[in-house]
Amino acid sequence: MIRRRVVTAALILCAAGAMMAGCASGPVEPGSVPTPQPFLDRTPLPSCGAITLAQGDEIPAENLDCLESAGDEGAELSVTRPTTEGDPVTEYYRVLPGGGWEAYLDGSMDRHGGQWWFTDCPDARGLEDLAQCRGIPL
Repeated sequence: MIRRRVVTAALILCAAGAMMAGCASGPVEPGSVPTPQPFLDRTPLPSCGAITLAQGDEIPAENLDCLESAGDEGAELSVTRPTTEGDPVTEYYRVLPGGGWEAYLDGSMDRHGGQWWFTDCPDARGLEDLAQCRGIPL
């Protein structure tokens, strides 16, 4: 249970840091931001699920375990959760074949963010490590 809370806190911090950078730019029309080409061109990976969480919900243990136990083929988990204002934000957590993690954050439906982010973490061995890497806007 403690591990799940640490992972959840790390994910929230990672997403919050990325989204806060977009807050200063003012409101945007949800859906007006195009999907970036690097996201569209990403290599398909085996799925650990596509889940939608309510405010305050945690990622289920089985989805986290799927990512943590991804083998050489890698894995991807899609998590949609609401912002404080209720706008949906989707995070794509990816364990890469050969090692390392990356994440895409789709904030295009967030009226106060409206931006995509990418975090590359080639030395990450787990989700906690991913939260230590810095994302860039796409």
